[in-house]
Amino acid sequence: TIPFFRHWWSAWKKCLTMPADPAASLQGILFFLLLSAVSVWDIRCRRIPDFLQAGIAALALLDFSPDHLAGILCMIPYLAVALFSRKKEGIGGGDVKLAGSTGLVLGLPAALTASVAGLSCFILFGAGLSLWKRAGEKETRSPFPVGPFLAAGCMCAYVMKMKGLIV
Repeated sequence: TIPFFRHWWSAWKKCLTMPADPAASLQGILFFLLLSAVSVWDIRCRRIPDFLQAGIAALALLDFSPDHLAGILCMIPYLAVALFSRKKEGIGGGDVKLAGSTGLVLGLPAALTASVAGLSCFILFGAGLSLWKRAGEKETRSPFPVGPFLAAGCMCAYVMKMKGLIV
């Protein structure tokens, strides 16, 4: 397990030292910390508090670009699913606000990349969990949070954006 942690730490060091601009570096550090807090909170409580959403949205001011305002449009698909879903365990308002607030930081192309990456991981996790429960002959259905998957997708998209892989 030690090589895994060394690799993880070296990846984090690269993420934290990528931007030459101090504001972008501070934004990256705070963005990762707030997304980590969102993940933990959503796993434990099944909700994402508004103060974390507001903090993420405020980070957009550290490295502001008018192009990033279009990133808020990334929340529209989440809003549509939340409005048309009749299940209480479906996608919630916190997930919608998370998509919007991270969209302000990332901009539209990176926010869409984050959504695709996060939701792909969510689907793979759900399918794997479902297969595992069926193999164990447990047919219980339990909802799991979307926030940690969206947060992971946003972290990946942020790093890709800083590396110049996303416009």
